[in-house]
Amino acid sequence: MFVRRTTLPLASCESFSKNAMTIASDDIARRPAVPAYGGSKAMLKFVRVKLNERVVLFKDGLPLRALGPGRHAVWTRRVTEQRWSTDALVFQALPEVRAVLPRDWYEEVTVGPRERAILYRDGLPEGFLRPGTHRFWKVDPSVRLEIFSVDAPMPELSTELFLIVPRDEYVDVLVREHERGLHYVQGRLVGTLGPGRYTLWSYPDAKVTVDVVDMRRVQAAIVGQELMTRDKVTLRLSLTVEYAVEDAALAAHSTSNVKDAVYLVVQLAARQFVSGVTLDELLEGRDAMTRFLEEDAIPKALRFGVRIERVGVKDVVLPGEMKTLLNRVIEAEKEAAANVILRREETAATRSLANTARVMAEQPVLLRLKELESMKEIAAHIHEVRVVVGADGLKTLLPAGLLNDGNGKRDVAKSADAK
Repeated sequence: MFVRRTTLPLASCESFSKNAMTIASDDIARRPAVPAYGGSKAMLKFVRVKLNERVVLFKDGLPLRALGPGRHAVWTRRVTEQRWSTDALVFQALPEVRAVLPRDWYEEVTVGPRERAILYRDGLPEGFLRPGTHRFWKVDPSVRLEIFSVDAPMPELSTELFLIVPRDEYVDVLVREHERGLHYVQGRLVGTLGPGRYTLWSYPDAKVTVDVVDMRRVQAAIVGQELMTRDKVTLRLSLTVEYAVEDAALAAHSTSNVKDAVYLVVQLAARQFVSGVTLDELLEGRDAMTRFLEEDAIPKALRFGVRIERVGVKDVVLPGEMKTLLNRVIEAEKEAAANVILRREETAATRSLANTARVMAEQPVLLRLKELESMKEIAAHIHEVRVVVGADGLKTLLPAGLLNDGNGKRDVAKSADAK
């Protein structure tokens, strides 16, 4: 065998050695070496990791290394993987797994018992964190964490926050203009809320509730009250009462039902008044009953935080027999009054006639004028009057001298000459 030997300069040998080493190192980096275990039984596999993914390789159940986005060649003999999507910001991993994760990939934070945290990405809320230790991906630079204290006012809930924050972590209540809200923490009253919308933190150590109390005026009817007067007359009474809550906290803590409490106070006051008066006094003095009810019920209602505006009697209903009897009494009273008036008028008329007769007796001419007036009224309704009398009666009826012919003629002549 013929062997040709070539002698190279020393500088060329050093250059050739460096190039060979570079080629060998590049080949080792690009092409993974065959593992010592198994040899030809190991298979080469390429693992592709997306931009929004992270992968940890395991060998024999132990974490080996973490893979970022890209294409990776691995031997698959006894090698497994665990894959996470960074779109879900919060993730769980064992301490051994976290040991192979680069620290710039994620952040670990501890939220205190009286704190809550919200994760934001691109300025929008993505997750809500309760007390405890949490880990979230930081591969996106826009991801940030904001921690809130439950002792401070809760931030205003936007539409996005409303979808993220669990409903049992806060109380959202609207108090209208005619209402007041009673703010309780662990069952203890801490304040009264005026009109407005309130968002309050609520957690197991300080559970918050808000009770809304209506402050508007209420009109209530108290009907069908069977009462007995002092003179043993049974009647049915209907009352009306207008009231409003004056002190919301006092009304809520003093009585379980404000309407029933007001009803009872007015009912007892009405029974007390009716039992001390007769039926006639009750019917004649309804204003007195109204004043008594107001004087008795208003101070009692103020003790449980209610202000009574007005209370009065609406109807007084009597039994059928008593109603018939009262109608008879009223009818007899009216008839007697009518008789008195009639007798009074008759007496006045008789007195007037007596006075007229006395005047006519003293003045006969007046009587004669009255007779002529009556005759004039009669003559106005007839055309002629025929009087049949004798000669003696005619002298009495006509004026003296009218029947004397001579005198009559002279009287006629004189009257003609005068004309």
